[in-house]
Amino acid sequence: MLLTLPVFAPEVPAVIEFTPAGERHLRLVLAMSRLGMISDDDLAGLRRTSMSASAIRTLIEKGWQREVGGDYSFKLISAYARLILPHRDSEEEFSTENGEPLVCVAINAGRPEWITIGKAFSAIEALQPGLGRKALGILEGSLCHFGTPHTVGGAFEMAQNLYWYGEDDESVVLEEYGDEADDADIPRRADLFDGIPEWAYVNISDELPYATDEEFAAATELLADHTVGKLLAALLHLDRIDSDNDLFATPYQNDECSIPNEPPIVCGWTGETDFDRVFDDNYRYFAEGGEEPPWSGCVMFAPTEAGISESLPRIRHTGLVLRALDTALHEARNLNNEL
Repeated sequence: MLLTLPVFAPEVPAVIEFTPAGERHLRLVLAMSRLGMISDDDLAGLRRTSMSASAIRTLIEKGWQREVGGDYSFKLISAYARLILPHRDSEEEFSTENGEPLVCVAINAGRPEWITIGKAFSAIEALQPGLGRKALGILEGSLCHFGTPHTVGGAFEMAQNLYWYGEDDESVVLEEYGDEADDADIPRRADLFDGIPEWAYVNISDELPYATDEEFAAATELLADHTVGKLLAALLHLDRIDSDNDLFATPYQNDECSIPNEPPIVCGWTGETDFDRVFDDNYRYFAEGGEEPPWSGCVMFAPTEAGISESLPRIRHTGLVLRALDTALHEARNLNNEL
């Protein structure tokens, strides 16, 4: 294939022979070059009159890693981003209605870390009723990007849906068992959440106090030098940066309504394995359903200068939110270990 280049690098010939690399690869590498995402150093060592598909992929990888790689470097969470340039068998999914090719930056999570956070958030709640509950709400709100949070509040929601017909406990389900209720293999709320305060897992309640945004910000400033100060500051930053939901990469494509189930972290309350049964049953439920999206977040765009330029703010914002989430979780684990 012969391709005439308007600008690639001054010392590169105007005509270069490309081995088969795919239309998306060629369009993307040219657009990246025009936007300055490929440096002269990247081109050093390449043959002057030909370029292999492997060399093109390397240029793309280096350019994107340099552009947004720093936004996706984490201490604790297992989230990661990957650039997808699909093969021909995925043409329909990665094309516009007019047949124009698209590429994708997808957000996924690998094997999550197990941590314990109960002491940390209990210390916050002890300072001001409703403050710890608000802190957990901020954390779980951001974890919702990956599906139901694997936290104490998420475990309660899963238990409601998996075992209790959406109710707050097992009583309605056990009524169906009649005289055999005592032997029914239905998890009991008192057993699952033994020793855990209700404010930590009951998300909807008019009786439990919940700090407002203003109260949380004021408390963060007041407690800046306190033991919980770093965690509060990290959560406040997360809350503010994650407020623009329209910018964060969405898992939904083509009006699909499937929910991701890729936890980047598992947060126990008194121990790392507090809710293993609930989380395992939830995993099996999703695995049997087979309707999970292939990613937790996705930004699709045309492999053009305009496509890249329009997508970069969303890609960077998503990375910044994940880094803020990672920092908050890191502070929560550190504080929990200190107490």
